[in-house]
Amino acid sequence: MSQLRVFNEIQWLSDCSDEVERLMRTLSSCGALAAMLGLAHSATLQQLSLDDMIQKSTAIVRGSVQFAGGAMHGRYIYTHYTVHVVEQWKGAPATQIDFVVPGGTANGLQESIAGAPSFTNGQEYVLYLWTSRSGLTQVIGLSQGMFVSSNGMVVRPAITDHMIDPHGAEASDPGLQMTLNDMRNRVLTALKGKS
Repeated sequence: MSQLRVFNEIQWLSDCSDEVERLMRTLSSCGALAAMLGLAHSATLQQLSLDDMIQKSTAIVRGSVQFAGGAMHGRYIYTHYTVHVVEQWKGAPATQIDFVVPGGTANGLQESIAGAPSFTNGQEYVLYLWTSRSGLTQVIGLSQGMFVSSNGMVVRPAITDHMIDPHGAEASDPGLQMTLNDMRNRVLTALKGKS
């Protein structure tokens, strides 16, 4: 075999090796992208009125929230939080309640859920919570059940995620703002009317 032919074959093998390496990097990137896209879930929120949330919640509390970490539950990721209860309007008395929000980061994976609320460590909130049969406590209606509490006011910004009303028609949520006293009275009055 001539030296030129050997050189050409080595060059061809080297070019093939480079091409295989580029292909592997591309496939790896595509696989990672596909995995990330597979973990991005969209949600259609069913619009809930304040009265709906009052009646359907298992607990309604005011307190400061602390991040506790992300974890896998089955094949889904949940972010865990603890609310240190300052005031409780509904539910079994507690000084703190652990709750989860769908989505977050765990085991090197990240999952985003449209409509999921996000919290600031140490911020005070009024939370409408619901505990499922599996025992996971979540904010009812995703971001609909989370109100920032500050200076005697409670505020929920407008929700921009896709939302439908109870009849399945497109709906929008302009947000909600009221005094803390008005919300407290509304909850307590609604609960008295139920009993």
